Amino acid sequence: MAPWYDFRPSGEWRNWQTRRIQVPVGSRSWGFDSPLAHPVSYSPAARRKRRRRTLVILIVVGVVLGVAYGVVEAQGERETARAYLDVAREAIDTAAEISSALSTLVADIEDYNRATLVERLGQMEASAEDIVTRLIDVDAPPDLTEASMFLRIAAGAWRSGMSDTRAGLLALSANPLDEEGLSTLTLGLIDLRVGDRAYGGFLSSLGDIDTTLQGGPFPSVALVPAADEALYEPRDLARRMFLAGSIAPVDDIAVSDLKLEPGPVGVRDGLPVLAVSATQSAQVVVTNRGNVDVTGITVRLQLVSNDGELYEAEQEVPGLEAASSTLLTFAGLPTSAGSTYEITISLGRADDDEENDSQKFLFIVNPGG
Repeated sequence: MAPWYDFRPSGEWRNWQTRRIQVPVGSRSWGFDSPLAHPVSYSPAARRKRRRRTLVILIVVGVVLGVAYGVVEAQGERETARAYLDVAREAIDTAAEISSALSTLVADIEDYNRATLVERLGQMEASAEDIVTRLIDVDAPPDLTEASMFLRIAAGAWRSGMSDTRAGLLALSANPLDEEGLSTLTLGLIDLRVGDRAYGGFLSSLGDIDTTLQGGPFPSVALVPAADEALYEPRDLARRMFLAGSIAPVDDIAVSDLKLEPGPVGVRDGLPVLAVSATQSAQVVVTNRGNVDVTGITVRLQLVSNDGELYEAEQEVPGLEAASSTLLTFAGLPTSAGSTYEITISLGRADDDEENDSQKFLFIVNPGG
């Protein structure tokens, strides 16, 4: 046995370096270029080839992005064009309605009464204003810029034209010899014609724009049709309104009813008899029998006793439309038992029929309470 200090391996491991490891290492040739990290050097031809390949990739990417951008932009322009044409079509449909209403009015103006004339002209003026409002905030794409300009001009001219046409017709309906009204109507009709011509420019500027989604081609619209020019002659319109009779303004405010509340409890000597009341009042109905609206109507009450005592009161009616009425109550009338009174209701204004501007009657307050 070897001594304890003998550290030599036993004979069993004498040839340890000749033994195989459990997992053999693969063996191959490294070749000239080592796979270990180190700078790579390309030849000039390789570098040119690499640059060309990079350039081609960049060009292809650029073309793809450009096409994609173009598609998105074109789609956006189509949406803008469709939105603009939708609004334009609504505006033109409104213009067509105005054209039809105005054409009917000038053709049949003798058949209109003043209330209807005022109403129809007001509706047309409001519709013309609506056309301008619709077009204010809508944007047109580049290929419709010129068309949009023409349509805006048309809308503005139609609006001012309808405003002056309404004012002129109403002035001439009151006085067919009113030169200012005649001038206003003439200017209004000129503006309407300017709008018609500008709309023609809009139609021409559309060119080949597809309007299928808007219901097909835009219609021809003229608020003063060339074929009917004679119907729109200002002096003739004034003459026809004068001959119609029902269009001329009539100012007629009437005291149409007067009654006391509490009402009569009997009759004596042909006069109504009222019971004594601490809450005696008079109810008055005021009616506008004319065809024009009236403002600032003063209604006055007078109560005179047989002893000469006078009580007065008044109320204001701010305004009363044609063919309408309002009810007023004069409360707290001072009456005494056994007295006779005359009550009078009158209007503080002159009008075309003064005979209906007041009402009055006598009554007795019952002496027995």
